[in-house]
Amino acid sequence: MELTLDEALQKAVEAHKAGQVQEADQLYTAILQAQPKHPDANHNMGLLAVGVGKFQEALPYFKTALEANPSIGQFWLSYIDIFIKLDQIADARSVLNQAKSEGVKGEAFDQLEQSLNSPSEVSIDPPQDQLQPLINLYQQGQLQQALDNVNQLLGQFPNSSTLYNIQGATNAELGQFDAAIDSYKQAIQIKSDFAKAYNNMGAALKSMDNLKAAIDSYKKALEIEPDYFEAYFNMGNALKDKGDLEVAIDSYKQAIKIKPDYADAYYNMGNVLKDKGDLDAAINIYQQALKIKPDYAEVYYNMGNTLQDKDDLEVAIDSYKQALKINPDYAKAYNNMGTALKAKGDLDAAIESYKQALKIKPDYTEACANMLTLLTFYTTPKVVLGNDILKANQQIRNIDITCKNSDIIPDEKIINQFLEFSSFISGGSLEIRTELSQTYRRNSVDLNCKRHKSIFNEHDIIPEFCFGCYKVQVEPRSIIELIKLYVVFDQLQLKENNTRKCMVELRPEISGFYKGLIYCSGLKQANEIAEYLDTVVKQNIGLGLPAKVKRGCSEYSNAFPDYKQINNSGPQLMNYIEEWKVIEDDYDRKQPMKAKEKIIPSLSGLNLNDVLIIRKWVDYAKGIGDPTADLLNENTVYYQEVHDLAKARLDTHPFF
Repeated sequence: MELTLDEALQKAVEAHKAGQVQEADQLYTAILQAQPKHPDANHNMGLLAVGVGKFQEALPYFKTALEANPSIGQFWLSYIDIFIKLDQIADARSVLNQAKSEGVKGEAFDQLEQSLNSPSEVSIDPPQDQLQPLINLYQQGQLQQALDNVNQLLGQFPNSSTLYNIQGATNAELGQFDAAIDSYKQAIQIKSDFAKAYNNMGAALKSMDNLKAAIDSYKKALEIEPDYFEAYFNMGNALKDKGDLEVAIDSYKQAIKIKPDYADAYYNMGNVLKDKGDLDAAINIYQQALKIKPDYAEVYYNMGNTLQDKDDLEVAIDSYKQALKINPDYAKAYNNMGTALKAKGDLDAAIESYKQALKIKPDYTEACANMLTLLTFYTTPKVVLGNDILKANQQIRNIDITCKNSDIIPDEKIINQFLEFSSFISGGSLEIRTELSQTYRRNSVDLNCKRHKSIFNEHDIIPEFCFGCYKVQVEPRSIIELIKLYVVFDQLQLKENNTRKCMVELRPEISGFYKGLIYCSGLKQANEIAEYLDTVVKQNIGLGLPAKVKRGCSEYSNAFPDYKQINNSGPQLMNYIEEWKVIEDDYDRKQPMKAKEKIIPSLSGLNLNDVLIIRKWVDYAKGIGDPTADLLNENTVYYQEVHDLAKARLDTHPFF
């Protein structure tokens, strides 16, 4: 049975009062479809819009209601109030004067007139036709022009909270956050209940990493306007950065409660759940965001990252593909899809994915690093057209660095090979750098060193694993000897193919300059490898480079001197302290759940990744004044920061 307009209005009002906003909206809309100028339906639709902060959308509803029935005092009050909320005070005064001319009276109107005419509490703003050009300049990115015009208008309207708010927003966009905050404070001083200025000031404070003050500012905005969903959203972001993840989630939930179709709030809440390690909940929330906004590429991308952390690689790859279907130029999605494909063992597809990322963004450091790392254990196809990294790597891999086991490697061979492989990255259009300074030859054992170092740095304890970790160390005396040791390590035949590395020492608190280390699973193995390595080094590099056994990382020995003492005939002077187990377990429990990385053994022979690192070693050698660096005929310093760091190192660690 169809309802009459009056019956529909009655049901709509009942739903409205009961907080059933969607049902009320549907009923008011049905009334307006039948009678577009229905005064009560228009007025109440305006109230619904105000309730969710859509002040601009409320304007035409109030205007139509008033035109249809100007005798209703509440219609005038609502219309005036919306202009005040929009900081259009001149328009509010104009409408109030119209109401008076229509003979509308009452205490509410008297109070409103007094408030509007009180310069200490009311913002006196320019008319909309002067404000809109400023807003247009801001939105078009013409920030300095917008700021100049705002400053000029403030001379005419010194008590305009809206102008100070625009001034603050413009300063914030220009990165002038102190000035922005001063502007917002001026706006709030004029209009103490200016929720938007408090919200904007919170954003500026967050940009300055003043998270506590930002959160306080958002709270002030919400005290004034409890349904301000954007303030809840922004407060959630600040709480996330502060590390208060549970409270951040609550803040996003509040934003969603006010605005159920708030896809961005779902997305950010999913990111927080991922950071917490609650991967299944994060995926569920991402899916909620996608129901609201199916073309949300960033959600598909982060859902792919979350699925990859769960080791659900096939579904992760599908999620990245969905992101790329929406945004074909999404370089980060190609990069992370490459990582998922690598973990899945599809190395050809991983290479193609990294290639696409670099095609879109040639200076994409992470994608470049990922491709370089992959090339340390993956043989590139013969056809390497379309990518300079693959081409250079193939050319470098063709250089033969093998040496006879019983022959000293000549300096001239090292020098000539350095010049040859340098030509492949210096002579062409390839301009890439590396953040790494250590070359590795890995086996398939995951030593999990990042975890161990993190526990040590955070809690000042040595992880249990590291009490069984021993290393064999050789310290070359020159850059030429370090490159020779790199060649020796590349071809070294060990029963367990132990992971080994060559490096330059950059840690200011650790002595030494050039180092080669082999990771061992126990003291017995370390002693055996040290004895074998002594022989190999003497044969291929020469005398005076003894292989020494050391325990764990040097930082541990600095913090716990007894740890480095090695007893070859009995118990060690320092053993694991059982009380530390609780700390380790607690650390592991708090870490986000991630699939264990699959380690693929390194290929032997030169590769582009190592060549870039060796180039960095040469800059280090120049910095410490190593005379053998001059033999390499390399005049350019490619890594100035490493050169300067090495030079400064001489103040505390003399180089002989």
